[in-house]
Amino acid sequence: MIKVSVPIWRIKYMPQTIDNVPGQDEIKTKLQDLIKQQNFPHLLFVGSEGIGKTTLAMLFAKQFLGKYHEANSKLVYANVPLTDEERNQARAEAYVSKSKIGSTAGKTMTSPAFIQVKVKPFVQLKVMGAPFKILIVKNFESLGSNQQAFRRLMETYGSNCRMILITSKISAIIDPIVSRCQLFLIPQMDYKSFNLMVKNVARNETLDIKEDVIPVLYKLCQGKPSKALDLLQLCSVSNDTIDLNTLFENSQKFKKDLVRSLLLMVLRGDFKKSRQLGRTILTNYRFNSNELFSHLIIELEKLPLNNYARCEIIKMIAEADFRAIDGQDGDIQVSALLSKLCLFSEYL
Repeated sequence: MIKVSVPIWRIKYMPQTIDNVPGQDEIKTKLQDLIKQQNFPHLLFVGSEGIGKTTLAMLFAKQFLGKYHEANSKLVYANVPLTDEERNQARAEAYVSKSKIGSTAGKTMTSPAFIQVKVKPFVQLKVMGAPFKILIVKNFESLGSNQQAFRRLMETYGSNCRMILITSKISAIIDPIVSRCQLFLIPQMDYKSFNLMVKNVARNETLDIKEDVIPVLYKLCQGKPSKALDLLQLCSVSNDTIDLNTLFENSQKFKKDLVRSLLLMVLRGDFKKSRQLGRTILTNYRFNSNELFSHLIIELEKLPLNNYARCEIIKMIAEADFRAIDGQDGDIQVSALLSKLCLFSEYL
């Protein structure tokens, strides 16, 4: 019997306090100590994607600020492009009128648009009722060369606002930023905590999960709780008993979703992220390049493209597949294909 109106489990089982976060005992202890002290420096959370960095940061801000949380905390995404309206706003605010008093009168300020629109308005406002405000910046590495401008912002407004920077690539963060932050390395959830979490979900959802399923689920999801919950919910839609066959069958659907995401991402012209996702798919699911190309063709048929675009994309995939079969490096052929598709996306 098919279940209906089931809430999303990753939201349903979202921790409400730091203590409710499964695993991460050492990290939770350090964060709780900072809350007790009612003071902390800028923080830098580092860990793989989907490991729970943002959840920990948001829960920490909520508990640290207490009843003043809503007015004094903000989450921004450094990798989300600004809208045309926001860019126009940034250009307008960058110019200082000649009627103003001071050395900047009549000049155009050089703050990056992201900082001008998303960050400055928040950090400049006076804190209300708390020791200081908290700004959480997700995917901080996406700021690139604008990190220098952000560093100056940290120094100027540090007494009024503390920053929690979140990244999966510490190598992409400049040294002046790293040196100004307390570093938190967020590890993969340990198997014991993962096992308890899955059994708790199974009990609440009246699922019969076979004992040999949990270790395999842990490896498939790399200890990431949100990914595990998504896969469990997918399995539960058609069957209350989850065995290895059910798990593997639904994990294949996961792979198809990732390939579809890769195709949509590359058709939006985002080469850097699409190449990273492509390598993740090849590594995590042990695909070779030819299998990935075959899945791309299948998912391409589901997209609402005109015949010309569809034929051109199939031609590009076929050429990459031919070169890969001919013995040339698969990773290079995948990257080359993604770059061509990104360029082609400009004409769609």
